Amino acid sequence: MLRFLLRSTGLGLSVLAGLGLLAGYLNPALSGAMTVLALVVPWLLAATFLFTVLALYRRWWRTAAFSALILVLALPDLGRILAFGDGAAPPADGVVLTVTSVNTRAFRDGAWEPVSPARTEKFLSAARADVFLLQEAQRVWSRDTYGPTIHKTLGLPARFQPKHKAIAAYARNLRQVATEAEQQNGFLVFDVETALGTVRFINAHLESNRITGMADSIGAQGNVRGEINHAGSMLRSYATAARVRARQAQDLRRYVDRSPHPVVVAGDFNDVPSSYTYKQVLTPRLRDAWVAAGRGLGTTFTGPLPGLRIDFVLVDTSLTVYDIERLDTGFSDHRGLRVRLGR
Repeated sequence: MLRFLLRSTGLGLSVLAGLGLLAGYLNPALSGAMTVLALVVPWLLAATFLFTVLALYRRWWRTAAFSALILVLALPDLGRILAFGDGAAPPADGVVLTVTSVNTRAFRDGAWEPVSPARTEKFLSAARADVFLLQEAQRVWSRDTYGPTIHKTLGLPARFQPKHKAIAAYARNLRQVATEAEQQNGFLVFDVETALGTVRFINAHLESNRITGMADSIGAQGNVRGEINHAGSMLRSYATAARVRARQAQDLRRYVDRSPHPVVVAGDFNDVPSSYTYKQVLTPRLRDAWVAAGRGLGTTFTGPLPGLRIDFVLVDTSLTVYDIERLDTGFSDHRGLRVRLGR
């Protein structure tokens, strides 16, 4: 009986891992609930690996062969899920472009209280960059106390933030190209004259899942039926948001493909490296800066769902990634990313 349960559970996890990998190549409009599996692919693959070792030890050869096949099929995704990048040595002439991207959660802490200007300035001093990209910035600038602090601390006089939008960009100079954003989600396209030449930036905050609060309340329903309904609501919310992100990713990709300049796409994708959204944005023209120069899972989301890398900096292949680091804001549920680039 135990043998049957072990084999059945292991095979089931392997099948789910395979479906999760497949979901990353299917438009969420077609894949439905499978989309959610892409979110947990790293953990399904880890379970599949452990089961493969057990199957080999117990000499369940056919079972081991099936789970091993899933692991082989996962190899193209594995390098993006678990990075072993080395980056490159910065040049002796010091010509480096530094880009910082962070979801600041409107400069509010976990209790949704405003962060003090002093605390904001402390973070900005550590995040100093030539181009500074914000997601979930404040929309109502008449009430803003952070704009002056950003300008003062970063020394970046040019700002691109359409009225009543929560996406913002700062640089020494910039030329606005396009706005594809609702209040909270979407992306901005703009060009910046840098030491590396003209670079096109796309600051993205793709459709939010809006399941963080729901995830926090798991276990609070008081009965099995309530928990099942709660989990179903989470899955439906995620699948709906994934379909919107797929459309946004396709729109964003057109700007990448048509750009006459090297492109940097950065921001909060609200999706993981094994997702359809990520694969749509990551055109052959771009590479993932964390994969190129980071190590490990590179978790950027610090909320209730563990181990998620949903914030990215994707860099034109004509540019060199020297290094990348994660930045803790001390108030947001996202870690920022700071990348140094060159030719």
